[in-house]
Amino acid sequence: MTEAPITADASTEVTICRQPIFDAHRRLWGYELLCVGEPLPSARTCDLQDTALQVAASASMDVQRILHQGQVIMLNFDEIDILKKLPYALPPKLAAIQVDEQIFLKPSIPEQLASLKSDGYLIAVRGFSAEQHFSALYALADIIAVPVNYHQKTQIAELLSAIGNMDARLLARRVDDLSRFESCREAGVALFSGTFFKHPDTVTIHQMTANEVSRLKLIQRMEATDPDIDGLAETLQADAAISFRLMAYLNSAAFGFSQKIKSVQHAIRLLGWPKLKNWLRVVVLSDMGQSPEADELLQLSAQRARFLERVAQRHDFWGFDPASLHLLGLFSLLNTILATPMEEVVRYLPIENRLKRALCGDTNTEYHPLLQLAQAMEEARWEDAEAMSQNLNLKRAEVSAAFKEAMEWAGQMAAVGDAAKE
Repeated sequence: MTEAPITADASTEVTICRQPIFDAHRRLWGYELLCVGEPLPSARTCDLQDTALQVAASASMDVQRILHQGQVIMLNFDEIDILKKLPYALPPKLAAIQVDEQIFLKPSIPEQLASLKSDGYLIAVRGFSAEQHFSALYALADIIAVPVNYHQKTQIAELLSAIGNMDARLLARRVDDLSRFESCREAGVALFSGTFFKHPDTVTIHQMTANEVSRLKLIQRMEATDPDIDGLAETLQADAAISFRLMAYLNSAAFGFSQKIKSVQHAIRLLGWPKLKNWLRVVVLSDMGQSPEADELLQLSAQRARFLERVAQRHDFWGFDPASLHLLGLFSLLNTILATPMEEVVRYLPIENRLKRALCGDTNTEYHPLLQLAQAMEEARWEDAEAMSQNLNLKRAEVSAAFKEAMEWAGQMAAVGDAAKE
């Protein structure tokens, strides 16, 4: 998943991409923040020298949410960053300072890392060679991060055994499916990152509740060609959960209305139904989440929806309907959110059959490449994203602009949702 752009000054702008990290119970533990270049992130990450300062000074709503909720942010630092004491721009206790093994051999680095550790920062080591001259670094480490996508279960157990005498947790990277997650968890891995959380658990077939079905039917009514606005307003007004979130949303500082919103009808008059509908879609879905990662998936769904919508608007030669692509992105993770096969979910979705086929994984639809592009951007697979953009004849700058706008919008939606829950 990705984070909104952060601007240090008028001449320097970077994009901070966030990769969620989960614990063994699939609860969100924190985020690794990755800095990438402009206009479209390339395969090479950009210079991270000023990223810590940019994150610390950020007014980005999504970064502030991470810190407010007490989740850890993990950021990679090189030798120059450490010597310049840039990690101190981040809050202790909530920041993990990640370093490659090799910089520990540089002069002054061991002392600097020891000072950071004593000042309350977590120390994360990227990679684990088990070489003797890194033993002092491993002794400092709170986290050792290792990719496991090519490891067998026995290899993971051996790796855990090797770090067993150290006071460090293993962060398994590139955990790309649930079977690998389960293998790592059974072996004793503590932390996980990768795309596994986007995939439904096919072992457990969840029967949708009456509330979930009613929410999907409400979406059907909302998406009607000529919706009964008055009837919808009455339905929404009678729903305490949605009404409360709507009031919190519209009365927030983000809108700055001079008068308080008193009812759903009042909101529709002020904001207009088309604008209100986008937010309501997300709110309705947020009441249906079943997975432990539901909040993360909902924000990702909203981001994906906005990204696909904006790509269609900026490349109208494709002939795609931006509103349809918004729905495609928004619904693309519903099988995981609801723990229900997508073939069952699409029965209730008010979209055309081609979109339903794309949601069910049909690679022969014209929408499939766009979904792949969205996923590559979310997962910071910049080389893949660039190649896909070229194949689709999409402009780099336009894709980047759509991506950043989508991140900002989804972050704002999630922050308002958090405020409504408090």
